Amino acid sequence: MSAQLLTRGYQQLLELQQRIHQFTVAAAEELEVDFARHDTPLYVGTLQYLALAPLHGGLHVEFYGEVYDEPLLWTLECLSQQEVADTLVSLTFTGPDSGANGTREWEFRSLLDSDVRFPALRSLVISPTEPQHHNASLVQRAGSIMEEGGEIARFCAKAPNLTQLVLPNAPNRDFFQVPLPQLATLRIGGYFDTQQFIDNLATSSNLPNLRVLDFTESSELQSTWADVRADGLVTGFSSYQALFASPVCDVLRVLVLRNSCLSLEQLQALNARRPTLQFQVVQATHGGYVSHFAKDVFPWRHLVQADPGQR
Repeated sequence: MSAQLLTRGYQQLLELQQRIHQFTVAAAEELEVDFARHDTPLYVGTLQYLALAPLHGGLHVEFYGEVYDEPLLWTLECLSQQEVADTLVSLTFTGPDSGANGTREWEFRSLLDSDVRFPALRSLVISPTEPQHHNASLVQRAGSIMEEGGEIARFCAKAPNLTQLVLPNAPNRDFFQVPLPQLATLRIGGYFDTQQFIDNLATSSNLPNLRVLDFTESSELQSTWADVRADGLVTGFSSYQALFASPVCDVLRVLVLRNSCLSLEQLQALNARRPTLQFQVVQATHGGYVSHFAKDVFPWRHLVQADPGQR
């Protein structure tokens, strides 16, 4: 048996798991949902849980739930205990895409204000927004209105041995002051404010072993028409030029650029600058309701196209 499964930290996580389960049972009873019936969908009512698994000398922990309910508060409280944090090698936050056309704000203030550190944590995943989602996910500073405010940097400072980091939105400049010498894979999900991530990365020195970068361009490309879009929200070609010319690209092996508006000529110019870099473009923007096309309230033409295989 793994030594981690015998620790007090693991026992606290098991107790939290049961506490969250009882929360969902009580919620289902209040809604008069009968889960004894085999035809009752699990997602009816409230579906929240904490998943645990032994993984490479530690524990993988996944929280699945709402951002505003007690289970997340309990989870952050539990993770703030050092004997719990010492057991973790992988930590994931995700949840249901409930509601419509809103945001899902992850606030970690109680955890980040604590003295806890995660010395063994290798992977931190806060699930990005997927194309089919109705709500935009983001890490938000408590008390702000959809502002990241350096919270990602504060989280990473507690986990100096990260090798993988997946985020729903870009961190601000503070992130590039946090030494992450082992970080090899970084994915940035799509949100309206990139916080000049590419510009900041081009002048950074805190990620000496970054091998894979997966970056999603501003979601404003699919949300607002160009003539009414605020300046600076979408990364310009000159910023990508600076990144390709920087020492960061000397060690980078894979670059995935999602939902870019760069032209064919611009993409080819970048590729020529780093011909050995595996440079991939992915167009997987968020969707839109067909009933809204006629209202012309958002750029929708990227959702309706002819066969791209036609010459």
